[in-house]
Amino acid sequence: LTNDSRVIPYRRPTVERLQEKISEISLLIELTETDKKYQDIKDNLVSEIAELDIKLTQTNEKIATLNKMAEVLINSKSEGSGSQKLARHEFSKLNMTESTTLEQVNEELLKLQQEFGNVLDEYEKTIR
Repeated sequence: LTNDSRVIPYRRPTVERLQEKISEISLLIELTETDKKYQDIKDNLVSEIAELDIKLTQTNEKIATLNKMAEVLINSKSEGSGSQKLARHEFSKLNMTESTTLEQVNEELLKLQQEFGNVLDEYEKTIR
């Protein structure tokens, strides 16, 4: 073999070949950008779901506390001295005043249940 046949001749890139490479690079850049946008959307969605989950938990805890307050108010009006003593103990434990009425607790409970329903609807909508 001669020396000439051992060397691969340099081939100039054609315009078509360059355009093909450019389109491949453009596609790669576009996919990378789309992936970043997807990640941003995913991160925002996860954070929104976490916030709604926290709201649901807090509202649920408030509802549980109000239910306990209603129970204490009902027990405070009962006839047995044991349940009245327990009710007084629970009054102080829940930081309730004597002026707190069952109607007030029920009104607040209804508001919180409605808020809970609204947040739950928003949560389900966000998940979908």
